[in-house]
Amino acid sequence: MSVRAVTGALAATTALGASAVLGLGATAGATSGTISYGVLSCFTGPLASLGEGIYQGAQIAQAQVNAAGGVLGKKLLIPQGDTGCDPVEGKTALLKLISGGGIAGIIGPTTQEINAVEPVLRANKIIDEFQGGDVGRDHQTDPYLFRDSPSDSQLGVAMATYAHIKGYKTADLLFYSDAAAQTIVAPVKTTWIKLGGKVIHVYNIQADQSSYTNTVAQVIADKPNVIFSQTDAQTVGVLATEFNQLGSKIPWIGTDITTSSDYIKAFGTANAHARLTSIMGTSVSGKADNAFMAGFAKLFPSQKAAGPLSGANYAYDAVISLALADTYAKTFNGTAVSKAMLKVTNPPGVKCYTYGSCLSLLKAHKKINYEGASGSIDYNKYHNTFGPYAPFVANATTGNEVQGTPLSAKVLGDVTNCTTTKSCLAVLKADGLK
Repeated sequence: MSVRAVTGALAATTALGASAVLGLGATAGATSGTISYGVLSCFTGPLASLGEGIYQGAQIAQAQVNAAGGVLGKKLLIPQGDTGCDPVEGKTALLKLISGGGIAGIIGPTTQEINAVEPVLRANKIIDEFQGGDVGRDHQTDPYLFRDSPSDSQLGVAMATYAHIKGYKTADLLFYSDAAAQTIVAPVKTTWIKLGGKVIHVYNIQADQSSYTNTVAQVIADKPNVIFSQTDAQTVGVLATEFNQLGSKIPWIGTDITTSSDYIKAFGTANAHARLTSIMGTSVSGKADNAFMAGFAKLFPSQKAAGPLSGANYAYDAVISLALADTYAKTFNGTAVSKAMLKVTNPPGVKCYTYGSCLSLLKAHKKINYEGASGSIDYNKYHNTFGPYAPFVANATTGNEVQGTPLSAKVLGDVTNCTTTKSCLAVLKADGLK
């Protein structure tokens, strides 16, 4: 769906600044037969895959919610707002979404746009299911912001832990200067050193240059066992070509961004299969994942072989948990729903795995504990969650990602909390890993 048109009232409000209260939140649509959760993300630009992933997950959840009767008797809509991964565009897109009223929540955004849109959401008391990894949100206190996708601090821990398990000892870090990518550098480096690894050099490069010959030559001269990296597709297309021209076979470990089809094509499908492992948050097998995958297969049959897009499972859980919180609160009022969120996601309570089954329990006045496709949606006091990550490698022919053995939330928590190489190696051994 396209975003709503900008009204005259919106233009006047925009002039007041980001923190102005529009007064056009969920209650404006309370008398209609629909309610909306806006999906706010990058849908254009080099990181458009982020928006595609969370919109796919939101669509799967939307179908499940509406099949069970909607939210408080209202049909759920999920209009899009395109941020272009830019704070200014993100604020504009959000204001367009909420100008028409009927917005009971936002799914997204995914990168640094959060800093521009959060004041607007908070002022209008709209629940935000943030889908980004910004480590600056690890200890946030906004009562309206919830993050069901793990922080980049956990992604960095997962990347370094996987590299250690593979037996690598030395590493270069090769990241482009995008702010979202830079938040991953510190946790990768810190964890890698804690696990006894050596960082030779950290290279921060500008995106979308015509050549990186000097940097590529320097990395090869470093002779690292592995390269930790995140760039966009256009940048890695140049990098991969120049590494290949110089005969480099150094393995790469990338982030969830490096799982996109555009990135794999730019890297070279066969080359990606041989050298690139992407670390990405993954679903937990069981009833919730079965429902998620069944919904995916029904809505996207042509994509069944490739599997859900990166981030789809988190957005799916975000939509369902928000719909359950609205139901528990018996209102779309953000202040009440904020207090209800932990009542439907955190223990104690009867575990339930689909919107329909959880809804039935709520109607029977049962305390519930929604368990999602991405894992247990148990928010801590900062409204953050923790989940498993897994390595993914592209199929040499199709480019479709194939998942390896996951690293559990417990393992990543243990590695995060250990303080010395000796203690970190001990906890990995206790967790059954070397």
